[in-house]
Amino acid sequence: MKKRWPEKPLGDVCCIERKQARHKGIPYVGLEHIESGTGKFVGTLSPASVKSNTFAFTAGSVLFGRLRPYLKKVLLPTFAGHCSTEIFPLRPSEVLASEYLVYWLLQDSVIDAINGTCTGARMPRANMDAVMDFAIPVPPLHEQRRIVAILDEAFEGVAAAKANTENNLRNAKEVFHSRLASLFDGQGEGWMPSALESLVTKDCTLSYGIVQPGDEVPEGLPVVRPVDLKEAVVGLSGVKRIDPSKAMAYRRTVLQGGEVLLCVRGTTGTVSLAASELAGANVTRGIVPIRFDKGILETRFGLFAMRSPCVQAQIQAKTTGTALKQINIGELRRVRLRHPPVQEQTSLAVSLSAVESHTLQAASLCAAKLTALDELKASLLHQAFTGQL
Repeated sequence: MKKRWPEKPLGDVCCIERKQARHKGIPYVGLEHIESGTGKFVGTLSPASVKSNTFAFTAGSVLFGRLRPYLKKVLLPTFAGHCSTEIFPLRPSEVLASEYLVYWLLQDSVIDAINGTCTGARMPRANMDAVMDFAIPVPPLHEQRRIVAILDEAFEGVAAAKANTENNLRNAKEVFHSRLASLFDGQGEGWMPSALESLVTKDCTLSYGIVQPGDEVPEGLPVVRPVDLKEAVVGLSGVKRIDPSKAMAYRRTVLQGGEVLLCVRGTTGTVSLAASELAGANVTRGIVPIRFDKGILETRFGLFAMRSPCVQAQIQAKTTGTALKQINIGELRRVRLRHPPVQEQTSLAVSLSAVESHTLQAASLCAAKLTALDELKASLLHQAFTGQL
């Protein structure tokens, strides 16, 4: 540490305000109203009441979310109000700046330590009595304000850089989606609409997979589940393996490799391509394998067609259910795809692949930059509270 500052238990320089609030006439803050990691208030200042008990807080209090998934939800309100009892209003003493406390609570090391106090099975909560025993460096107020000013400026720059990066990512994705939309929603010469069931091979029945796959069986039969459709191409790595006897009644959905795998339960419309190494594997109830007749529809072109906005819109329109969304097989078979003569499809698929590749590269670069910006924030916080700013 470059500067030696006195450390004090948090409870010596801060107290928890647990005063019950009167609900009427003042704004309400729930965990959903605090943006994680930024301290941004995303609620409304309109007076609001809730049925459960709440804590009162005043401007200058530091609101800290004590539930494990939300330990980075820290807010410095500029208004008085009432908040969920899952949020603890912390009132700093005269020797501790509220803004300084906010930044201290956002450090990874402090969050990890608070996380270590959490107890409870369903919704682990921080032990606030234990948290109040944590040691916090307490430099003079003028030094705290200097640190806050530096962090404010730095974090504002980081936020601007993140917003620009996220905008670039959105733009890259929109270029690809726009290309898909213009191609498949347009009226290209020689293009014709066909029902999905008329575009597949004779041995492809567009059927559901295994309803009850059972438990994991080492070295058993590989089965693809909706959760596996995260990558563009699904292979053997990470897929569940089951007792082969569970698939005896589902020969219609045995994979040959190269099929388009469509999710028809849950996140309906998600598609991936089955790798050749999945030949002989099967799928679960939430997936329908699609083998396009190559004399009518080239597989890669068919994959892009299934991802196009016009086809996705049909799938979503035919999806039913609330708790568990799914599409009926009969409805799926009638989904219509527009396609040109087969001899044009390969070049179009190559063109779309190039645009998608550019999008994926942009996404990868943006993800790396966003990670670097988050690491920069963590580094700045560490430097601030170890006397290196």
